[in-house]
Amino acid sequence: MDPTVVPYYPAAVVRAELLLGLRMKAASTTCERAYWPINIHKRQRYWTMPYPFGRADVRTQDMIDMDQCGMKIEATNPHYGKSLSWERCHFEGSYNRDKKLNVMMAVSADRNYDMEWHDCWPQEEGGTNLFRLLVFFTRIMDRLDIDYPGRSFCFTMDNLNIHQNPILQNLITGRGHRYLYRAPYWSVDGPMEYVFNTLHTLLLMFFRDCEDLDELANRIDLTIPQMRDFVRYFLHVGFPDN
Repeated sequence: MDPTVVPYYPAAVVRAELLLGLRMKAASTTCERAYWPINIHKRQRYWTMPYPFGRADVRTQDMIDMDQCGMKIEATNPHYGKSLSWERCHFEGSYNRDKKLNVMMAVSADRNYDMEWHDCWPQEEGGTNLFRLLVFFTRIMDRLDIDYPGRSFCFTMDNLNIHQNPILQNLITGRGHRYLYRAPYWSVDGPMEYVFNTLHTLLLMFFRDCEDLDELANRIDLTIPQMRDFVRYFLHVGFPDN
């Protein structure tokens, strides 16, 4: 072939990609530390080994996933609008760049016990501390004792240092339940990550009404009870249907 002639033109490459089913998508990035051998080993252990090393012998319906996220008001401000070509497009919106709402949430993977628990508070009141965790887990287990007395559930969460506090661990095991930590940097293994994504999508329907953190918290309290069938999030990340 003539080395000065391009063998395939861009249009031909695009047509070939379409025939192969390739489409342009927004890329997701995984932290390089997730691929460290130790973290890959921890992930394999989490999915393949029996308790207390992994969840292989724990029924999916006995799992309760827990996590936290932060939500900010300025993310709801519109970025585009229409105006005359010689005028500036201006909107009055919320600007709370240094303020956010902390959301703590847990969901059950039992189809017959489609429960959720959540708590939210402004950042000014502090982040997730041991006291909030103890109160949150105590509330969950008090409800479990009423609805399913004597049944043992397994709490799964990420490996934050505060989640591994011995006081919290003793609280969980002392009430007859178990706990597991996911591998570091593998957030894709957490069902709550996708629950939060659904919550964010539902909140976008009310983004023009959320002018302050109080209204955002109110919308969260109204939206979460409408979310059901949490077991699908567990099945999505790889839990078996049992």
